Amino acid sequence: MNNGISGAPGLTFIWALATDGSNLYAGGSFTNADGSGAKYIARWDGANWSPLGAGTAGIVSAIKVIGSNTYLGGYFTTAGGVTVNGIARWDGANWSALGGGITAAANPT
Repeated sequence: MNNGISGAPGLTFIWALATDGSNLYAGGSFTNADGSGAKYIARWDGANWSPLGAGTAGIVSAIKVIGSNTYLGGYFTTAGGVTVNGIARWDGANWSALGGGITAAANPT
């Protein structure tokens, strides 16, 4: 997977993975994926890493892909500059909030 992810020494982790059948989505505690600039969430298309917009402003701990939407949960208040409070939707082009968000971080089960 090329050069993989990077971030703060000792604090760089993948916490969540999901696929849409063609792409692999990785979320966690990282600030770059193979030089793409992806922050906390990245997409691997089989050849390259790419960001989902401007990413999130904190750790992604859960990912679910439904159709063309990618849902994230975690320890963040914004995604792509949009206030989302711990839960967000990426539609392939834009980030959006789900209601007012959640008051505690979403953890995978």
